[in-house]
Amino acid sequence: MKYWDSIYLWDNSAAAYVDLEFAAADEPGTPLPLFGQPTDKIYVGLDRTFNGIYCELGVIGSGLGTFTYEYWDGSIWRNIPLKRTYAFNETGVGEFPIPINWTTRTLTGVENSNTNIASEDVAYYWLRIYQTATPTAVPTLERSFPFPSYGYVTPTEIADFLQLRQDFSATTSPSKANVETIMRRIEGRIEGYSLHSWKPKYRHEELYEFNRWGFVLKRYPVIRLFEVAIHNGSDYEVMTEGRSQDYFIDNDRGIVPLTRLMQMPYAYSRMKSWGFGEFKRAIRTNYIWGRDIDFDDRSEMVKDIVIKMVSADIISNYDYTTMVPQGTDRFSLEQKVSYWRESAEERLEELRAIRAFVP
Repeated sequence: MKYWDSIYLWDNSAAAYVDLEFAAADEPGTPLPLFGQPTDKIYVGLDRTFNGIYCELGVIGSGLGTFTYEYWDGSIWRNIPLKRTYAFNETGVGEFPIPINWTTRTLTGVENSNTNIASEDVAYYWLRIYQTATPTAVPTLERSFPFPSYGYVTPTEIADFLQLRQDFSATTSPSKANVETIMRRIEGRIEGYSLHSWKPKYRHEELYEFNRWGFVLKRYPVIRLFEVAIHNGSDYEVMTEGRSQDYFIDNDRGIVPLTRLMQMPYAYSRMKSWGFGEFKRAIRTNYIWGRDIDFDDRSEMVKDIVIKMVSADIISNYDYTTMVPQGTDRFSLEQKVSYWRESAEERLEELRAIRAFVP
């Protein structure tokens, strides 16, 4: 899984950055406070664009104001219109569309024009988050990770496979941005065809038919199940997780057994029954799912498929001859593209998910 390359809290009272790197690396650490005062900010940075942020809190925040999410466009910090708001008052996910003019930069001079306080000399895509109130309860961060725009391979691995003289950059043909666009498209095809993902994905308010024994999530394995709620005839009632409570989760298979024999609504009548009217699609869930590309036993197969499909698209659609060294023309480009696509398609078929579950 891809974690943050950098994550900082700007503590305005101390005029200093606080490194939250333990959370970025998914390592155990003491939960650190966020937004202790209205002038504090969080900076999360990645070497590629991303469209979401997951935050697992130790202490839930309260009394917080309205949050602002911003990105760097090369000149100024601009607001990101959120698809799904996250306000650090629960463990959850914030989502947003990726801006087309998002630009990398370092943190040099962002909060202090004279000093690179964060000692951050690598340019990343930064998301800045802040709010304007003095909280009654300061949230603390235990774990955080991004939802990267691509996560299976890197443009450098594509360049190595093609044996290019140089890595992709802003001035090559195709450019690094072009290659990243192809990679996102190929990863999306793999995920849609196989029903698997090797990077985190968020599913919001999915609805399922009620079964008194349990139900199976549409995607798996589950990284974090946020909520199971059952409609009681007038509203969704949030259940409590735990084997001695209402339900538990088999993360690897996405199976959610109900631990109580629920008969809801609490009093049956001739006119009310599960599966009809207001009790149709009665279960609601929110969860993050996906596999870890670094540890899954099929990860090398997935990487091979992506590399070959992306390379075939590059050869078919771009003139990259200035980057190709001599001695790589023993086979024609058409032969290479045909072989790569045939090999990738055969392996892609092996990734398809087949599921059978009887509750």
